[in-house]
Amino acid sequence: MDESSDPQIALTDAERFPLLEDLSFLNTLKQDAYAPKFNFKSGDRLDAVQLSKVKSYKKKYCDEKIFWNEGQTPVWLNDYLKWCHTTVPFYQNRDGDLNASPTISREDIRKYPHLFVSNEANLDELLVYYTSGSTGPKLDVLFDAVTQASWLPQIESVLKDFNVSIGESKNTTAIALICAQEKTLTYASLSTYLEGAGILKINLNPSEWNQPDDAKKYLEKYNPQILTGDPIAFMALLDLKPQLSPKALVSSAMKLTKGTKIKLENYFKCPVIDLYSMTECRNIAYATDMGHKAIRPDLYLEIFAEHEEVKLPYGERGELVITGGNNPFLPLVRYRTGDFCRLKIENGFPYLIDLEARNPVVFYTKSDVKINNIDISNGLSRLPLAGFKMHQTKEKVIQFKGYSNDCTSEEILEVLKVIFKNDIDIQADIQKISQNNAVEKSLYTSELITD
Repeated sequence: MDESSDPQIALTDAERFPLLEDLSFLNTLKQDAYAPKFNFKSGDRLDAVQLSKVKSYKKKYCDEKIFWNEGQTPVWLNDYLKWCHTTVPFYQNRDGDLNASPTISREDIRKYPHLFVSNEANLDELLVYYTSGSTGPKLDVLFDAVTQASWLPQIESVLKDFNVSIGESKNTTAIALICAQEKTLTYASLSTYLEGAGILKINLNPSEWNQPDDAKKYLEKYNPQILTGDPIAFMALLDLKPQLSPKALVSSAMKLTKGTKIKLENYFKCPVIDLYSMTECRNIAYATDMGHKAIRPDLYLEIFAEHEEVKLPYGERGELVITGGNNPFLPLVRYRTGDFCRLKIENGFPYLIDLEARNPVVFYTKSDVKINNIDISNGLSRLPLAGFKMHQTKEKVIQFKGYSNDCTSEEILEVLKVIFKNDIDIQADIQKISQNNAVEKSLYTSELITD
C-alpha cells in the first residue's frame, strides 16, 4: 500500500459489527459536541465463529499461562512447525525441525508477504496494517479479525497482574489510544469481545478538534477505563491536565523511562505499564523490576548471535528471536526482532533481561573507553524524558536531542558526563512536547566503527 492508500471498499457499520445490534453508543461517540474530526471508520468485524475463536484463544493462552522451562520447548511447538511446513509456502522448502531452521528477518516479510500466508487462511478475512517504517523500510503486515481482536485478552492477562479488569458494557468506553502527532488515523469504534464497549483512537493535535478545550472535555466526558499510547502522547495529555480516572495506562512503541512513569502514575493514580510489542506479532512482554515478563505462551523465545545463525546458550545476551503466534497470514518461525536481551526463566515464566530495542550501540569517551548504550539508558531512566535520540560523530562528540516538558539540558549533561567519566564533549538539546509531535522512537546511532 502506498502512503496515500485508503480502504478501497467502504463497509457499513452493520458489516463492521455483525454481532452488535445496538450501535447507539457508537453514534454517540461520533456525534458528541466535543468529538474530534474523526477521519476513519473502524470495526472488529467479528462474526460468531470468529468471536468463539478469540474466546478459545483467551482460555488456552491467557487465562492459565503455561510457558516452558530452561532446556524445554512448548508443548504446541512441534504441531505448529508441522503446520507451517505443510501449509505456509515460505517454509515448505525448509527443514521442519526447529533446530535446523534458519532465522528470518523483516526484509523477508517485506519482500515476500504472500509467501507467509497459510494455505488454510481465509482470504476473505484479510486485513492489512501499514507500518510507518520508523525502524526500517515500510512494511505491510497481513492479519485477520481474530488476530486483531486477540490483542484484548492479551492485555487483559497483563492487567490481571495489576488487579485491574476491563468492564464489559455497551455504554462505557473501554480503551482510548492517545496520539500526539501531526497526522494519524482517528476513529470511534466498539468491541464485540467487550460486549459493545467503546474503543477510541484520538489525536491531541489541536487541528483535529473544533475548539481548543474539546480534547480535554471529550476525554473527561467518556473517561476511558484504559489509556494506551506512547510516552510522548501521554506527556502531551498530561499538559491538558484532564480530570480522568483510568484503571491503567499502557505505554508502548517507545522506551518508558522511570522518571516519566513516576510522573504519570503520580498524576493518574493508577499503574503505568511499559509494554513491549511489535506490529509483526503484537504483545510480547511488559516491564517489571526483574525484567520484561513474557505475556504470551504461544510465542517461543530464543536468543541468537547478531548476524549469525547461532543460538546462544541460556543466559547469554543476543538478539531476540520469536516463533509462534496465532496469525494465519503471518506465522513466524525464528523471526529476528532486531531487539537485544538475555533470557531468564523464573518459576516457569520467561523474562527478557536488559531489553534494548534495535541494535546495541557502543559509544566511546575521548580516551576510547567503551560505553554500552544500556548504561546510558539506565542512567537516563530517572529523568522524565518521553523519548530521545543520541548520536556520536566521528570526532566523538555526543549529540543528544530529548523530548520533555520538565527535563533540562543541564540535567542531561550532568548524567551523561558521569557515564562518560567527564571525558566527552556533549551537545544537548531538549525539545518541548506538544499535541502534534513529529518524533520517532528513541534511537542510538554512531559514526564510529564498532566491532
